[in-house]
Parts: sequence; structure tokens; C-alpha cells
Amino acid sequence: MNKVQKGEKNEKNKTLILVMFLLGIFIGALDSGIVSPARTVIANSLSVSSNDSIWMITIYTLAYAVSMPLVGKISDRYGKKKLFTFSIVVFGIGSLLCGLSNYFGGFSFLLVSRVIQAIGGGGIIPIATAYIAESFPPEKRGTALGLVGGIYGIANVLGPTAGSALLDLAGSSNWGVLFLINVPICIIVVIASMTIKEEKVTKAPTKMDVKGSIVVTALILSLMYALTNLKFHDFANSIKSTNVYPYLIAFIILLPIFLYIEKKAEDPVINLKYFTSREIALTLAIGFITGAGMMGVIFIPQFGENILKLKTGSGGYLVTLMAVFSGFCAPLGGKLIDKFSAKFILILGFSCTLIGTLVMSTLAISYPSIVTLTIGLAFIGFGMGFTMGTPLNYLIQANVSENETASAQATLSLIRSIGVAISPNLLINFITDAAKNLQGNLMALMPKISMGANAPAQSFGSGSISPEALASLQSADVTTVVDVLKNFASSMIDKVAPMIKQGLSKSLPQGVSPDAALATMKTDYLSQIESSRAAIESTFQSTLNSGFSKLFLGAAVIAFIGLVLSIILKGKEKTVKVDPNLTVKED
Repeated sequence: MNKVQKGEKNEKNKTLILVMFLLGIFIGALDSGIVSPARTVIANSLSVSSNDSIWMITIYTLAYAVSMPLVGKISDRYGKKKLFTFSIVVFGIGSLLCGLSNYFGGFSFLLVSRVIQAIGGGGIIPIATAYIAESFPPEKRGTALGLVGGIYGIANVLGPTAGSALLDLAGSSNWGVLFLINVPICIIVVIASMTIKEEKVTKAPTKMDVKGSIVVTALILSLMYALTNLKFHDFANSIKSTNVYPYLIAFIILLPIFLYIEKKAEDPVINLKYFTSREIALTLAIGFITGAGMMGVIFIPQFGENILKLKTGSGGYLVTLMAVFSGFCAPLGGKLIDKFSAKFILILGFSCTLIGTLVMSTLAISYPSIVTLTIGLAFIGFGMGFTMGTPLNYLIQANVSENETASAQATLSLIRSIGVAISPNLLINFITDAAKNLQGNLMALMPKISMGANAPAQSFGSGSISPEALASLQSADVTTVVDVLKNFASSMIDKVAPMIKQGLSKSLPQGVSPDAALATMKTDYLSQIESSRAAIESTFQSTLNSGFSKLFLGAAVIAFIGLVLSIILKGKEKTVKVDPNLTVKED
């Protein structure tokens, strides 16, 4: 074989490697959000409560977080392609079993299947990222990682939208398709993997860190479970919950034990030098910030529906729009890294996110329109595309030795996952506070009702709302709130009808029955509510918007912290190895 043919074969092989790993990244990232919109459907199908159904997401998150550092470390010892293929097979088997649980096995079967799926999923993204980065020379590495960032970002953001679309196509009774769709993709990836020559790996002569692996598993489980259940908007009460404080105590006890074991280990499962190297520690801190800020996008559909007066559930396309901007910038950011530096892209990305969140918190609320909303979404999408994965993966890859790139990428993914776990509970605080004022503000707009000729007109106080009516009000949106209030008023009038008829009976004209008078009064009262439609909708909007404004200001603060940390990073400098396990930037 001549040099030209050999070069062409290498290029084809490299393209196949890229496609194989990108497909793996796509299904791995997509599955994180694709189940969310189907949780209620699955719960009803399997006859489990809403509280119990959250476990189908929680158990995946926990198993996913635990598997990342372990599989990453094993892949560095025994071969990335081998462990990636194994992870895809496990993920595919888990997906198949999850899909089959739609038809037999029940909820317990689904949970076990989700654990299997998560164990496979935890190895896909870190290993794929490390392998792709190693397969390309430094001058093209940013471009390759840009594709990784683009695929990861689009799949992550589109997960809930894709889940809703699949449910619409297959029907709620066939929710298993959400999982089964992964199976043919996994088969394609495995077949492609078999055609790629295995990389040469020399097994590490050191002993596997079994003690560290066991302790880090318990450490991650306790921390992630506590953070998942911790409600920052009700911190004082939440911290006392048995779903929180015992696990935080366990984490505090296990942390020094883990540090002691890792310092003694020949080949630690998580290299503690990552946290003492300035550049790697900063990269991990920025990874945490991107995770914490990234989950702010889950509130965008609700925000868009509120300011544009859209029905609940119709704001998903806004996330799709943002994903387009994000998907465009991720590969562009990779190319710019090759030309400039990862630091430059992070600064650019966090600046875009800062502008976008400020636009959402001020301009989009003061001047609500599809134009102002699109401007905010565009900047947030640009920011996510530039910061979510590419520059951080590049920095990690550049600052550790070749024999631990996958475990380093897994550590970055783990830290980012901790940020993701905290984010929704942290940001929802602002919406919760606004919702507390919603009930009182709307009740103040309700017209008073007469109980009789000589009786003073009365208001329906907020204390008189039944739990059912309150739940209906809390689930209302700006397009349905007036009808919800009318239904509430109608039920309340029916409730006090005997009292009203008794008060009216003494002053009714001859020939007019109390029932007829009550019906007329009820119609007039509901008409008064309808005539106040504009004021009610405006109050509903402004009350919730006050919460959204603070939420996006909070996201802006997170982006600003990320910007400051990015500025502190060193620029594009020469790297120098200081020991077999670590590389750092040269001063």
C-alpha cells in the first residue's frame, strides 16, 4: 500500500471514529432529558405516585454520576475504544429493558433497567471526548471538540422536546419507544467500532484503586442525592429533611476518608492533583458554573409562554430555537480555539450568556415580543454553544498526561453534573417567591358579591379557596387564568347559594324566584370577571415576570462568575509535563 492510499485509509478511519463517537455522545446526552416530559405518562401507566415517579430520573442521575469516574479510570488502563464499546452495549441493553418495561415487569423493573442504562451512559461522553481529542493533532483538536460540543449541546437541550414529539407520534400508551429508539443506534455504533483497529494500550503496572472506587461511589451517591432533594427556596426546613441531612453528614464523614485513601493509592480513581493544579482547578470550577447555569434553560418555555401569552406546553419551540444558535456556535467555537485560545472562547461565551440573561430579565419583560425574546435566546444560545463543552474539554485534555485523559474528562463531567443537580433547586426559588404573591394579587381583582339587599358586598378571600381550586390556579397560565377564576367563582357561588337566596328573597319583585335571581346575579358576576380580563392577565403576567426577572438576574450572576474565572485562566501557552500523571501550564 503506497503512502497516498495509506493516508486516505487513515482519513476514512478517522472520519468513522468521529461519526461513531458523535453518535454515542448524541444518544448519551439526549437520554438525560428525553424522559422528563413522559414522567407523568409513565407513572400513570405503571400505577405509581407522582412522588415515586421522580425516581426514574433520580436513579439515572445517581448511577450516571457514579459510573463516570470509575469507567473513565478503567478506560485509561485498558483502552478507550474497548470501554466505549462496552459502555454502548450496556447502554443499549439498559435502553432495551427500559422499553420492554412498558409492556411487562413494572416500575421496579424500569428502575433496575435505568441503573443499567446509566452505567453505560456514564462512560460514553467522557471516553468519546478523550478519544476524539487524542485522534486529532493539536492544531485541529479544537475543531473536533467543537463538533462534540455541538452534538452534546443540541442533544441535551432538545431532549425534552424530542421526548414530547416521540410521545405524540407513538401515543402515550407506547412510551417505551423513548428508550427503544436508542437500540438501533447502539447497534450501528457497535458495528462501526468493530471495524476500527484497537489502540495499543499497556496496562498500568499499578494496582487498581478498589478502596477509592468504593468510597467515591458512596461519596458521590450521598452528595448527589442530598443536592437533588435540597430545596434552596425553603433551605431551613429542607435541610432538616431525612432525604437531605443524613446524606450530607455521610458526605462530610466520607470526604476526609476518601482524601486519605487517594493520597495513599498508587493509581487513584480521581487524581487529587487536579484540584491543586491552578489551571485544572479553574477548569473544573468553570465546569461547575456551566452546569449550574445550563439548567436555567428549563424555565425558558414557561417564561416565553407567559410574556407572549402562549398556552402551556407550546413554548418548547423556544428551546429548539435556542438549540439552533447553540449548535451553530459550538463547532465555530472549536475552530476559534484552534486560531486563538480556549480562554478567549470562554470569555466570549460567558459574555454572550451575560448579555442574553440581562436581555431576558429587563428588555424581554419590559417590551414583550418575539423579537426581544429571540434576541435574548440568541445570546444565551451563543453562550451555551461557546462554553458548554468545547473549551473545557480542550483545557482538560491539554493539562493532563495522555494516560489519564478519559478519567480527567470524567472528573470534569462529574463536577458539571453536580452543578446541574444544584441549578434547578437554586433558581426555582425566584419563581416560588413570585407564585406566593400570585394568589393574593388575583383575589384582589375579583369583584365583590352581594349576599342580599341589606347585606354588604363581600370578596372571596384567599382563605376560602379549596385545595382543588388552589391547585387549578397554580397550574393556570396567562391564557387560562381568567377561565380558572370564573370556574372558581362559579363553584363558590354555588357553595353559598342558600345564603344568597335567603338574603335575596325579601327584596325580590313579585314573580321572580330566588333561583332565577341567583342565576342572573351569577351571570352578571361572571361577566364582571370577563370584563376584567385584561387587568387579570396583566397582573398574572407581571407577578410571574417579577420572579422570572430575578431568575435571569441570578443566571446572569452565575455567568459573571464564570466570566471572572475565565479571565483568571492563563492564555495560550506552552504546556510542560512535571510528572507522569499531570501536565500544567508553564509560567
